[in-house]
Amino acid sequence: MSVLGRKWIIKNNLNTESILNVLLENRGLLSDDDKQAFLKTDEKTNFHDPFLMKDMEKSVKRIMEAIEKNERIIIFGDYDVDGLTSAAIVYKSLKKLNADHSVRLPNREKDGYGLSKKFIEEFIKLEIKLIITVDCGISCANEVSFAKKNGIDTIITDHHAIPENFPSDAYSINHPKQKDCTYPFSELTGAGVALKLAHALFIWNLGEKEAEEEIEYLIELAALGTIGDIGIMQGENRFIVKRGLNNLIKTKSPGLKFLKELAGITEENGKEITVTSVGYQLAPRINAAGRIGDPYSALRLLIGNDEKSIFKYGRELEELNQKRQKMTEETLTQVLEKFEELKQKNALPYILIAEDPSWHVGIIGLSASKLAEKFNRPAIIMQDNGEVLVASARSIESFDILEAITKFKDYLVTFGGHKEAAGFTIKKENLEKFKKEISKYAKDQLKDKDLRPTLCIDCELKEENITDNLIEDIWKLKPFGVRNSRPLFMLKNVKPHFAGTVGKNADHVKFTAEIGSSILPVIGFRLGEHVNAIREHDCIDIACHVEFNTWNNSKTLQLELVDFRESNI
Repeated sequence: MSVLGRKWIIKNNLNTESILNVLLENRGLLSDDDKQAFLKTDEKTNFHDPFLMKDMEKSVKRIMEAIEKNERIIIFGDYDVDGLTSAAIVYKSLKKLNADHSVRLPNREKDGYGLSKKFIEEFIKLEIKLIITVDCGISCANEVSFAKKNGIDTIITDHHAIPENFPSDAYSINHPKQKDCTYPFSELTGAGVALKLAHALFIWNLGEKEAEEEIEYLIELAALGTIGDIGIMQGENRFIVKRGLNNLIKTKSPGLKFLKELAGITEENGKEITVTSVGYQLAPRINAAGRIGDPYSALRLLIGNDEKSIFKYGRELEELNQKRQKMTEETLTQVLEKFEELKQKNALPYILIAEDPSWHVGIIGLSASKLAEKFNRPAIIMQDNGEVLVASARSIESFDILEAITKFKDYLVTFGGHKEAAGFTIKKENLEKFKKEISKYAKDQLKDKDLRPTLCIDCELKEENITDNLIEDIWKLKPFGVRNSRPLFMLKNVKPHFAGTVGKNADHVKFTAEIGSSILPVIGFRLGEHVNAIREHDCIDIACHVEFNTWNNSKTLQLELVDFRESNI
């Protein structure tokens, strides 16, 4: 067992292949054609014709009819970063086409997720004739039918799981996973689907060449949404993210420029913006508004041009994000105490469920995610609102949380989500029955599985493998993300020297690694508390990333420590 209590899994033990080939195969790319397509991310063949998506032409024609008739159009979105960027993409597209349009966003605490009857009634009074949902709508069949009965057409653009109660009264549905849709890539996020609608509208009105130019300004928004919603980093998602990250370096969006400043991402020439910097610096600031504040603040930052208002909303997001961080830390501390105690008693359940009236609905998902990651078990965290509880669920690879929740849907008021993440509301009177049933189901599914936290390592490296060429091969796989994780390697029998801590609070560990005849610097972020464990051993095995450390225009090879264990165990 490693110092972090994780079981190491080596994906590939073949030492005869090139490291690049091993990395590609570890990501499910087995044929030469698949490997070449993956490595040629920038080629436009990876950005598919939007009209290949089912109902796309129908959607475009209806939107153009609304514009020609001067009908009022409402874009209805979601309050997370995927929904907000989706709304911004469609808003900007319709503005370019001179539509009479506006955006409605639900408030997480007051309205919950998705299109509700309350909003439809508002749209009826406003004489809205067309609703375009973004990053939601597929689970709102009753609301779509209610709108249709009152003379309002609904175009759904979504990517969430297709429910049994399909919204057949929708005017059109753009969803890459719906039945009979032959679109080449099914794993787009909400922002990805919104981008395809925007692209189709521009092709229809401006021609392919000008459409490409207009799309460039929206791809960075789609990249933000794709990263924020943890979309898989393969296929068209990878194209969108790679192009979007590159565009973000010199973005023309005033709001995104200011957001980068707040996050400390500078405009240095050639400075790389990564999935990590978006996922941990930009996306949380956008998400903060929808979690504990007003989602319109984030939307106005994304679509605005007025410097004064952008400063106002940017500062608001910064303050909300700091508040969100504090709330998350407090909630997580309480949650962890509960389950750490059970772990010490060897009584950790197969699914972790907790509720409290003091926990805010906007941060329970973050706590559930941390819990599932730490204990390698599915987790459900709920805000107790008295008669009704609101829940966020996160899961592990071997357990489909949405499938589990769906099995007990009769206890629930509403539910939805993905295999890895879901949410629901439940009446207090049904809570104990639900907990009992889903706990039994989780036990049946997981009792024979090894639930120790695992660390998946691509392969073992030898001293001769650690070269500049290795890093160049690693960089060919960027951008990293789900199903294309940053390559992680194992090095055996490393001799650590001069181990110490660095950072303001001694949070990080730093030492020199002797590997055969080579000497390399090692940095371990947030591993400072384990410095003595390194000092105690003459020889350790390490799990690490291999990267360049650039300082004062000087570039040196460096190992980034992720975990370690005593050698020969």
